[in-house]
Amino acid sequence: MKKYDVIVIGAGNGGLVAAATAAKRGLSTLLLERHNLPGGAATSFTRGRFEFEPSLHELANYGTPEMPGSVRQLFDWLGLHVKFHEAPGAYRVIKSGPDGFDAVMPTGQEAFINKLEELVPGSRESVTKFFDLGMESLMAFAEFQAEPNNIDWHAIGEKYPHFIHYAKRPYKEVLDELNVPQKAQDIMMAYWCYIGVPGDDFEFAYMGMMLVAYVVMGAYVPTTRSHEISTAILQTLLDNHGDAWFNTEVNRIVVENGKAVGVQIGNETIYGREIIADVIPTTVYGKMMRASDVPERGLKLANARTLGTSGFLVYLGLNKSPEELGIKDYSVFISKTADSSEQFSATKERNKQNDFTIMNCLNLADPGCSPAGTSVLYATKLYFGSSWDDVQPENYAKVKDEIAQQVIDQYESATGVKIRDAVEEIEIATPETFARYLRSPEGEIYGYYGHPWDQMLARTMAINEDDQQMPHLHFCGGSGFLMDGYSSAYQSGFVTANMVAGQLAKQEVTK
Repeated sequence: MKKYDVIVIGAGNGGLVAAATAAKRGLSTLLLERHNLPGGAATSFTRGRFEFEPSLHELANYGTPEMPGSVRQLFDWLGLHVKFHEAPGAYRVIKSGPDGFDAVMPTGQEAFINKLEELVPGSRESVTKFFDLGMESLMAFAEFQAEPNNIDWHAIGEKYPHFIHYAKRPYKEVLDELNVPQKAQDIMMAYWCYIGVPGDDFEFAYMGMMLVAYVVMGAYVPTTRSHEISTAILQTLLDNHGDAWFNTEVNRIVVENGKAVGVQIGNETIYGREIIADVIPTTVYGKMMRASDVPERGLKLANARTLGTSGFLVYLGLNKSPEELGIKDYSVFISKTADSSEQFSATKERNKQNDFTIMNCLNLADPGCSPAGTSVLYATKLYFGSSWDDVQPENYAKVKDEIAQQVIDQYESATGVKIRDAVEEIEIATPETFARYLRSPEGEIYGYYGHPWDQMLARTMAINEDDQQMPHLHFCGGSGFLMDGYSSAYQSGFVTANMVAGQLAKQEVTK
């Protein structure tokens, strides 16, 4: 039986990049995936004449050839050939109600600041300071995420003093200190949902960096949905002599003398020098390892963490073009309140109080994404999976249809755009859908919730300790050392594979 240098479990974003990176580094690599397609949530599906994107709203940190973000640099290194379209503008925020507002925000730092000054007179100075701090965070993150297991924090502090000062403080607290007016804060808070942690609970360094990255470098979508990225990464793995087995489920991670040595598939054992799991540790420890093999620290850490939010998505294929319907904005955030803490709290209940909705019209970024004279519209809401526990099988279809109807009503009311009569195809995904398709506990889509002790910087600083819970077993993806969506999952897979490659190189030197 062939013994691989690296075995990767799971072909989600992180697992795909980890496998492709290991193979490109010259390591014999095996990628195992229980589904018949790569990508996990990074895929696509069709209904009638429409191809839908299950999860990717827009890809951050991609940038242009002149100003490449970390994701573009990674994709270029992997040799991916994927066509992207830039999303027009940053976003539109609609706060409904008597004290509401409607803000259409552009990309480009100067344009964004000018628009905020127009909407909130007197905000220019404080928002300019915010961008200075956010840009410093962006540069600091880019530097230490390149090699997170070997960070010189003293040098980082010398080079980026404001980053160190503000990094772990809550995003909203820093905006308050900068004297950013409340209405401007409300407009600048929209992206909290891309992390799943409200602004008064999440560290400034990453949240500020994220907004700056979106505004300065723009956001992008692939021409043929995120499945195009997944298949391109898989091709890199195969081009570098890696193996990929689909329809192959790992029953157990094989442990000998306290070390991971391989995986069991049916009655067969495949051995590997290093194992990378693009699977949440809760699932690995609970279903893929014998209780006696689970590392003590890993179990304690998994039990100390909380599962993040899941999602509710409505996929709409419309038989009219965006121009006919009057759709002018790619990304729209709608809610009665702009308070991210209130929006987040409502995700714990399945009721009308949870009215925070994100709407995306893919045609505004990629006009050719659907047949001529049609359009594709996505609606996304966040829910904790537990909020669906009381839904009985016989009521499931009714409950999800009712929420979908509320979403359509809300969009029409907030924007004045009438879409109901144009609906040709509709599909609905709930936390139950994600739990079934991704086999993620409670349908979580963001990995573990980012409590203040367990956010980006804390996970980065503990990466070596976390990686040593069990010799030769590593985690990547959204539940690894990074914690938000696509871009971080890609980076997590890349960093994890490079760490593994470094460890294998040291083993060879020792031999």
